[in-house]
Amino acid sequence: MSTATIDAAAEAGIRRRHDGALATLEIDLPQAKNSFRAANARALGQALDAALADGARAVLLRGAGPVFSAGWDIGSIDPAADDPMAVIGEVVGPLLRQLRGLRVPTVAAVAGPALGFGFGLALCCDVVVAAEDALFGSPFRHLGMVPDSGTHHHLLSRLGLPLASELIYTGRLLPGSEAAALRLINRAVPGGQLVEQATRLAQDIANGPTQAFALSKELLLHGGGFDELLAHEARQLTRVFATADLREGIAAFQQRRKPAFQGR
Repeated sequence: MSTATIDAAAEAGIRRRHDGALATLEIDLPQAKNSFRAANARALGQALDAALADGARAVLLRGAGPVFSAGWDIGSIDPAADDPMAVIGEVVGPLLRQLRGLRVPTVAAVAGPALGFGFGLALCCDVVVAAEDALFGSPFRHLGMVPDSGTHHHLLSRLGLPLASELIYTGRLLPGSEAAALRLINRAVPGGQLVEQATRLAQDIANGPTQAFALSKELLLHGGGFDELLAHEARQLTRVFATADLREGIAAFQQRRKPAFQGR
């Protein structure tokens, strides 16, 4: 059953809905184009914690309307008084690390702009599905700012130095279709199909072997050379052999039926 959850996070513009094992978090902020302020970022972190506490085995993050997030609310910034080290260290950084390292798979469904902080939110998810006309990037050069929210990491690791440099220096935004072609994101779909396709993908992941996914996620985030990862895979296999889902998966294979994973 799908149920909407009303809590403190919802009051701050983050709405949480559970449909079986899938938790959907909708960004629905009062600022223009779902632009974030510190209270909204903290509310998203609270919603992620609450989703896990309520048994979510995957999280879908999307905008409540035709916009994902245009980033931080620039109108709330005061260069003379604000401390960027404090904002990044106490608000932005902890949330992005929380999202990136969440112990269940995460999927971002991006419509409209995903810029600056919104870009970082989307790219910290494990899988990104976007509308073909969505817009990705950090056009901070127009503000005289250095991109933040992990922008340098995402662009450099996924696109390489020349294109990362061009996008930062020009502020050019990538449509969803181009972002997918460049493998910055997973895929781009027609805008009218975005929610359906992203939800279907996230639901399929939510119904999978959650513990095995968590162990693979550790491997992917840790990275390393071939020999190091080969050894780490062996350790993770030892851990997954103790799970009920592995026993179910083996039994289902032997009985020629579809497995019914419970996330344990």
